[in-house]
Amino acid sequence: MTVMLRARFAGLLGVILAGFAAGVEAEGGHSVRLLEPPIGLHTGALRVGAVVEGEGVARVEFLLDGKVVMSKIRPPYGVEVHLGDTLRPRRVTAIALTAAGEELARDTLEINLGPFRFAVRLIEPVPKTVYGSSVPVRAEVTLPVGDRLDRVDFLLEETIIDSATAPPYRGELALSGTGEPTYVRAIAYLEDGSSAEDLVFINSSRDMANLKVSFVELYTTVLDRRNQPIDDLEIADFKVFEDGAQHSIRRFERVLDRQVNLGILLDTSLSMVEELRETQKVAAGFLERLLRPQDRATVITFSDEAEVKVPFSNDVEALTKGLERLEALGETTLWDSLAFTLYYFGGLKGKRALVVLTDGQDSRSHYKINDVIEYAQRLGVAVYPIAVSNSGASIDRHAQESERNLRKLASATGGSSFSIQRASGIERAYERIEAELRAQYLVGYQSSKTTPGAFRQVKVEILGRGLKARTIPGYYP
Repeated sequence: MTVMLRARFAGLLGVILAGFAAGVEAEGGHSVRLLEPPIGLHTGALRVGAVVEGEGVARVEFLLDGKVVMSKIRPPYGVEVHLGDTLRPRRVTAIALTAAGEELARDTLEINLGPFRFAVRLIEPVPKTVYGSSVPVRAEVTLPVGDRLDRVDFLLEETIIDSATAPPYRGELALSGTGEPTYVRAIAYLEDGSSAEDLVFINSSRDMANLKVSFVELYTTVLDRRNQPIDDLEIADFKVFEDGAQHSIRRFERVLDRQVNLGILLDTSLSMVEELRETQKVAAGFLERLLRPQDRATVITFSDEAEVKVPFSNDVEALTKGLERLEALGETTLWDSLAFTLYYFGGLKGKRALVVLTDGQDSRSHYKINDVIEYAQRLGVAVYPIAVSNSGASIDRHAQESERNLRKLASATGGSSFSIQRASGIERAYERIEAELRAQYLVGYQSSKTTPGAFRQVKVEILGRGLKARTIPGYYP
């Protein structure tokens, strides 16, 4: 099933589609280009086609999340993949092969991941291949819309050996010549310092070649006994655990020093008519105070559908103008609009936070709260819901359930939730969110697990001082 949310991208959609149409061409004139499915969120069965060019192609293999689902020996090349009922990022790959099974070209398509995808993939070295005194390295890079690449570093294990600043991204790494198992890494950097990486094991067994090493980054808020954020801690104050096992902290820094990608999602349904003017004013002030030159934000509104008022930008004036002249109309598609906004975050790196202001009473969404929670956890977006209730009116069972769901969403994603009376508490909620975002820490560690699997539970503890740490309860590898 494909849920199409008719969100307006203010001219961005054409750029996105143009960027997705490139495909991958290998040496020798062979190329594979997967055809982009309709823009939207996809579950169930999805038809994906591919255009393959070049002589000597014996078959095309289609993979879903790394597993072969079908091979086609003649055009038209296409496959129906079954994505399941769970809303999550998926990856479809098409590989053109010779009769002997040698790869000629490939292309990969990310499903349910938005327009800001940033990735690097090592085409060489080839996994499971034995190399002697040196190994050639070659990478391809997928850039987010509107960003520019600074460089690609090539590393042998943890040491930078070579770099490239323009395509083709190539290098040569010297080896010891002993044939010992090792790994090669490629790390791509954007001009703003954001990074993406890939890793390939060489001179190794088949099992080791399929290992995936996970570096986990936890954005952590530390609160005192009065629930006030604390911002003066050091690495020695922290302990981190995954599935009950303690791990060494390999990266530690204040989030204030890193880029923050912020989303403002505003309910503009008819039930919010009395709060809309105050919402516009307070949200504009929040953006003006919080954003620094390296940060980016987007403004999205929703009622019957989600609408991108301002794409991700660091232009505070443009963002605040996007909050002007809003009208309260239509019904409340809360969960569908949250799902779309998370999709719009897809591919962004670094700290990602989504502030949602709504009366919380969904009227006709396709997706459910648990769909949204798992999708947010897979994308790594912290959600900060502000639930507005009617001052002086009795809160019915549906409103109570909505508030519980929003609290559950915040807890599951490492955010915090707020329940306020109409208009009067909006500014205080934004002030609290601002204080938390400014006081967070980045705690990074290398997971000891090297194969994909189920949800991994994580926990951050603070030594002494009676402080408590809040972060995501876990992640999907």
